[in-house]
Amino acid sequence: MSTTTMLESLAWCQSFKGYDLTKQKSPGYSHAISRVYRNSIFMLYSVNKQVPLLPHGASHGIFHRTCVSENFLKRSPLNVPSWKGLYRPRWEWLQTNVAYDVAGAVEVINDLGLDTLTFLAVTVLIVPTFKSLKASPILGFFCAGVVLNQFGLIRNLTDVKVLSEWGILFLLFEMGLELSLARLKALAKYAFGMGLAQVVLSTLAFTAFELPPNGAVGTKILEFLFHSRPDLVNIRSVDEAVVIGAALSLSSSAFVLQLLAERGELPTRFGSATLGILLLQDLAVVPLLVILPILESQNITEGSIWPMLAQESLKALGGLGLLSLGAKYILRRVFEVVADTRSSEAFVALCLLTVAGTSLVTQNLGFSDTLGAFLAGAILAETNFRTQIEADIRPFRGLLLGLFFLTTGTSIDMQLLLREWPNVLSLLGGLIVIKTLIITAIGPRVGLTLKESVRIGLLLSQGGEFGFVVFSLANRLGVLPLELNKLLIIVVVLSMALTPFLNEAGRRAASFIEDKFDAENKQNASETVNFNVSEPVVILGFGQMGQVLANFLSNPLASGGDSDEVGWPYVAFDLDPSVVKAARKIGFPVLYGDGSRPDVLHSAGVSIPKAFMIMYTGKKKTIEAVQRLRLNFPA
Repeated sequence: MSTTTMLESLAWCQSFKGYDLTKQKSPGYSHAISRVYRNSIFMLYSVNKQVPLLPHGASHGIFHRTCVSENFLKRSPLNVPSWKGLYRPRWEWLQTNVAYDVAGAVEVINDLGLDTLTFLAVTVLIVPTFKSLKASPILGFFCAGVVLNQFGLIRNLTDVKVLSEWGILFLLFEMGLELSLARLKALAKYAFGMGLAQVVLSTLAFTAFELPPNGAVGTKILEFLFHSRPDLVNIRSVDEAVVIGAALSLSSSAFVLQLLAERGELPTRFGSATLGILLLQDLAVVPLLVILPILESQNITEGSIWPMLAQESLKALGGLGLLSLGAKYILRRVFEVVADTRSSEAFVALCLLTVAGTSLVTQNLGFSDTLGAFLAGAILAETNFRTQIEADIRPFRGLLLGLFFLTTGTSIDMQLLLREWPNVLSLLGGLIVIKTLIITAIGPRVGLTLKESVRIGLLLSQGGEFGFVVFSLANRLGVLPLELNKLLIIVVVLSMALTPFLNEAGRRAASFIEDKFDAENKQNASETVNFNVSEPVVILGFGQMGQVLANFLSNPLASGGDSDEVGWPYVAFDLDPSVVKAARKIGFPVLYGDGSRPDVLHSAGVSIPKAFMIMYTGKKKTIEAVQRLRLNFPA
């Protein structure tokens, strides 16, 4: 049988796409059709004639297993009105199903291909444009998603959203890479003192706004001010209110860290405190990722999820503990073996495999796939390969995360925004004011000045991309009411769009406070935290000459005339994992990676290198490194 004949036999199906047929129901049967073949239902085909639609039991060309499939598998003739006796071997049945799959797959690939071209064109236009405007490209992706959705330029939005979720996996993987024990210890005062208090207090404040169920305080306030619908922000249980409150307590790491890096403020006390809060918020995402699937499986009318959560938490500790313990030793050894080959392709493939594999494992354990990506990053954060891994996955993370924000823009309901704009503005204002006041009040208690506290409060007062992760997962699981979910996404999107303006408002407020109330603390404002050196001497290659140079730079006589410094700060890079491992054992700050790549330097926290010392043995490799460095660091 030719492929054309087989495809023609599907023409009488009333579904406009082959793969949509699997989502339809056959009349007279209550269960949904989930597979076209494999033990439950089969598609019948004719050879040389158009098959008329049969009555009951044959709608869309689908027969239930009890009437057809058993005789079909036994190769016995089919007794069906208006059909010739069909006796077909299984090979022709397989051909039919292959043709059916190909027909559906071709349409999916064509749609995804056009959507991919659209996304790449948007990326080429948005990123340079917003960079030139000194604005975050994330905001551009949001706007592009809104526009593309309004004009219907995304043809296969469902599959594009599935692909975009990889961006979130890579984001959580990278956030896990940032959570090394050394960094947490250096920022412990800000992370666990200020960050923990901020998350808890913000969660309580936003949760109180949503209570009591079916009669929330927030609903009454909005109804009094704007005569809004009484069911607008109502939730069905306390558990939902806690999820919303916790999601809104998170801020945007993508926006904030980019702003701080561009202005060189990460090494300051203000930047360190901000980073500490963001790291704690990253940790707070983990219990949310565990709670949401449990909340989805719990019948909300039966009561609270907390007893079930306690039971599932014990399972989580056991399953995830075994996973982490196994991955800690297995993953490290695998990365060492692959790194010994010095194949960049194999190393990148291993990074992608790690994200996909751990996500799949945690998903099969009953948890979120995003939780697996986060754990994988946290496990690898203590290895020598963290810097190179982070640099290698950044391009994938950037593109896929851009796709995620674009699809998030498509989820903004413009009709809801225009209809409920007074309520949107009220919720947006409440989000910014509450988080600003909470962070400003906490700051002085951990040693920050008032102006630093105000700046941090305004800078972190927006919603964050992890809020999108939580709300997207909640929407997929059906945890929150659909319209409330859309309303919260709109509020978070708008608050993130205001981040640059909130940062500028914080700077002006800090200047005003400094002039009026805090002039005596000018010197403290520039105080740095030496958990990360942003202007070191960079040594490329840590062989014998690299070690000699490192010993010289560590000598107090090489302090450069500054009595407060003991030697020059430096960081070394090498692509031999055995060299890196041996050097770190005796205390040298050596990282695995290609230090001539700007993205690797950025991952290591090196923003403005003092000098480059190239200690490679090969002439060709040395020349390539010099050319690359001159191109990226012309000064």
